[in-house]
Amino acid sequence: METCRKSIPHHHARGRAVALTLIVLVGLNGCATWRNLRATSPLSPAESLNLGVSYERDGKLALALREYERAATGSTKSIAMTYQGNIHVARNEDAKAERKYRAALKVNPDNVMALNNLAWLLVQQNRSLDKAEALIRHALEQNPVPRAPYENTLKTILDALHSAASK
Repeated sequence: METCRKSIPHHHARGRAVALTLIVLVGLNGCATWRNLRATSPLSPAESLNLGVSYERDGKLALALREYERAATGSTKSIAMTYQGNIHVARNEDAKAERKYRAALKVNPDNVMALNNLAWLLVQQNRSLDKAEALIRHALEQNPVPRAPYENTLKTILDALHSAASK
């Protein structure tokens, strides 16, 4: 009887090892499948854009950036790239922000937010002020609503140009 008791746990231990191996193998395959599912979003680009805005509002910048990257296709591409630029500004990654704003403008040269934000970035860095002025004037030609933030950017650029000229 004692021998029988010893053999049952041993048999169960071997069965548990096989079951554990199967679970691990299925689990690893499941993880790969999960990674693939995460890489492709079930959301539309517009939904990803809206989700990114929510994440950004909550201060979850990495999650917002991920959603903006997913949204950067089709009709939402230019605005999603602009929003990516905004995330990079918030992270003090100005070179990345500038690249995103310029990329957004390649997709849509009349994107007033990208025009304004690139102009603002340039004036904050006190460089390419003439280019910054041209960008914001182009944005104002698009009649953005509300207009005040764009006019404020223009005023800041003109003040910087005046300051640079008087030196």
